[in-house]
Amino acid sequence: MLKKDQLFRKKYILTVAYIASFLALGWVEGQMGPTFPDLRLLAKTTLEKGSLFFTMGTVGYLFGSLLTGFLFDKRVLDRNLLMFIATAGYGVIVAVIPWCGMFEVMVIIHIFKGAFGGGLDTCGNAGLVKTWGDEGDAYFSALHFAFAVGGILSPLAASPYVLSPDENGPQIIFPNSTNSTHGLFEVTNIYNTTNNSSAQTSTDFQESLIYIPYTMTTGLCLLTSLPFIVFFCISLEKALEKDTTMEEVQNKRKPHQRLRILGFINMVIFMTVYVAVEDSFAGFLTTFVTSQLHWSNADGSYITSIYWASFAAGRFLGIFLVRWFSPAKMIFTYNCALLLSLLGFLLTSQHDAIYGIWIFTSLTGFSLSVIFPTVFMWTEQKFLKVTGKVASFFLVAASVGFMVNPPIMSALMENYTPMWFSYLLFSETVLLLVLYFSGLLISNRITTKRSNMADKELVVLNE
Repeated sequence: MLKKDQLFRKKYILTVAYIASFLALGWVEGQMGPTFPDLRLLAKTTLEKGSLFFTMGTVGYLFGSLLTGFLFDKRVLDRNLLMFIATAGYGVIVAVIPWCGMFEVMVIIHIFKGAFGGGLDTCGNAGLVKTWGDEGDAYFSALHFAFAVGGILSPLAASPYVLSPDENGPQIIFPNSTNSTHGLFEVTNIYNTTNNSSAQTSTDFQESLIYIPYTMTTGLCLLTSLPFIVFFCISLEKALEKDTTMEEVQNKRKPHQRLRILGFINMVIFMTVYVAVEDSFAGFLTTFVTSQLHWSNADGSYITSIYWASFAAGRFLGIFLVRWFSPAKMIFTYNCALLLSLLGFLLTSQHDAIYGIWIFTSLTGFSLSVIFPTVFMWTEQKFLKVTGKVASFFLVAASVGFMVNPPIMSALMENYTPMWFSYLLFSETVLLLVLYFSGLLISNRITTKRSNMADKELVVLNE
């Protein structure tokens, strides 16, 4: 097929480019959790205020998703050029982050980071569906598997460069006035106080090295952006437009539009809650194990990598499962597994059972793995065709979920107990199961009405 069909060959190569770009996207997202304590220290801020990095990043993600969805469907820019801009811009912004020593600047740069990330995510998801249509389930699973692989590798790449607290407790680092341009920082122990001004400065000095893994990330993003500028130059988009025109016309004739829209709204809410669980678990895992269980930052990086490894394993398995099981069955199975995994994580954390924490962290990653791409598949099959706007709605919903969760979680963890990390995520997983059943009910009603309509048409033909 690759040798005989030139269009198929180009589509296949473009799919590999999409997969590589999602590897870079997962790399950036996986890097955020382990380096979050260092970024917080560089910006001289507390956990509660530092959660604004996540929140404002999701604000940018929301804006980037909406803008890219509009540009994607309106064809204001060639879609490959749009993908190139999103991926390359993502890499450039990431390179700036380790050099932002002011809290306000760090917050602003995370808005831009989120905008480019949202653009990449929207364009990648909608672009792959546009390329393959209903035939792309396995490719779609591979796309999100690549995202998980990036999440595995980036914490490992960042681990040697993160700063660890000394025996006296957690520390914060301030630029030394005489050496700040070379990355030398003065270490100050402040977390046992409520006001930074009351901190006692030690005589220890450490060099911040997180610019190294962030520079690696920039190189990866720029490298994976190159195929899209090549495809832009060879005008692959025109061939794909001809190949999918009839499919779009047929999609507009689908019956039961109101039920489909209702089902889509349900899945948007489902996606909001799901991403709140997924991103919060990965983003706050290092913070939780260091504050509640008193692990080191390096240990936090390792357990985050275990999470991403199991996450990737689940998505790799999903490439094959989509051939045998319907999206509805896969979402239900993995959702139930997630509920049990987070319950186990909660109980083992309460009793400081180290082996149990590692086991249930990996099970949580596995259980979360296929839900995100499978929601797109279920929507494509049962509710609405996944266009740029539909993809952007899903990613805006994801942004809203993650925008709400970090400030709530950080406030509960800091003001009450870090165990709220487990309490909140478990409660949200219960809500996920409720939303799944409501989506299944709407899906069954659409199927039933379609069956009744077919029966009526058969009676008319017989008469």
